[in-house]
Amino acid sequence: MHDGVLVLLWSAIFAGGIGFCLLLARMGAPRSSVRDVLHIGAGMWPLGWWGWHSPWPPVLVALAGFLALVSIPLLGRRWSGPRSVERAVSDEEEVWLGLELYALSAVVFTALGLFRRAPVPAAAALMALALGDGMGGLVGRSLGLHRYRAPWGKSKSLEGSAAVAVFSGLGAALPGVLFAAPLSGIRVIGAGIAGAAVEALAPRATDNVLVPLVVWLVAGGLESSGPP
Repeated sequence: MHDGVLVLLWSAIFAGGIGFCLLLARMGAPRSSVRDVLHIGAGMWPLGWWGWHSPWPPVLVALAGFLALVSIPLLGRRWSGPRSVERAVSDEEEVWLGLELYALSAVVFTALGLFRRAPVPAAAALMALALGDGMGGLVGRSLGLHRYRAPWGKSKSLEGSAAVAVFSGLGAALPGVLFAAPLSGIRVIGAGIAGAAVEALAPRATDNVLVPLVVWLVAGGLESSGPP
């Protein structure tokens, strides 16, 4: 498929995802649940990396998404549409900055994966963040009984952190299957444990950059590069 068509397709997917989240908010879904849906859905972006012919268009698509998120709070001061988007997924507990950092991670790891022709560690980083953090939040809120809190972070639960470990490992494993270069079991387990530990200890919102960074390192990001 031509890269220009993929740009239009992925732009439509992202716009549709935002629209779906707005619909959930208008139907009365809690902000935390809407945010988790957005978190998980946006993290599936690496599944389409195999279709691009040049790294530039996907990196620019990711960059456009980041700039759009950065602009929403500014535009929301003047127009109701952007303000509705911001209010649908952020509040005092879940700040908008977290989404901006999530989008920044998407830009950085898309560039690392595609320009270096080493998509597996970079895709593992983003999908571990998407599935681990997203599913961990859902499990923690619904099943979390044993609470704890790092001095600089949000309240967590042991049940939620266990879910982060499991789904971070799953997220790290999936790209290896997709790109026919599976990670070793040790790397998958290490990615899950590291992702859960960083998610639990990271200061507010910074897990969206620290989790993918640590998973990328565990998955061999510094060691991997494709042919020039």
